[in-house]
Amino acid sequence: MTQFQRIMTVFPSLTPKQHEVLAFVAENRTSKEIAWELRISESAVNQRIEGVRSRTGSPPRAELARAYRQFQLDQAAACNPLPEKNPQVPAVTLFDEDQGRDELVERLTLADGATFKVTAPWQEENFARVVPEVLDGANAGLSRTAAMIAIAGGLLLVAVFGLDLATKLSSLL
Repeated sequence: MTQFQRIMTVFPSLTPKQHEVLAFVAENRTSKEIAWELRISESAVNQRIEGVRSRTGSPPRAELARAYRQFQLDQAAACNPLPEKNPQVPAVTLFDEDQGRDELVERLTLADGATFKVTAPWQEENFARVVPEVLDGANAGLSRTAAMIAIAGGLLLVAVFGLDLATKLSSLL
């Protein structure tokens, strides 16, 4: 029995968590990526992979990924395709020739849905405006720029007068 055949015989007996991790290994994902996707630690991912590797004869990770991809293909091929006519579904016609299609639709529709008005909490109550209307209107960009320049100029004047005052006080002492 080759190593590939030995690996393939172990796959059916694995736990669901090991299958979950091996599906990502088959996509050539790193342990860190798998841990992120499954919301588990990276060491838990490595433990699950090592558990499989020890049972299969310690093949390299790439070989394990290739074998699990083949196992997934074999499992998909093992599923029986649906026959053209499924014997479990009774052959019942939904439309009678005597009855119009609209009548059947009326019988199968749900009751009228209720309408809901969804508003944000800040839209329900009238609060005083935080930003003046002049800074929030059509020329908001220009108004805001002018306000920033005025504030910066005011701060500059305060700093100059403060330094001048500090200089005069230091000359008195």
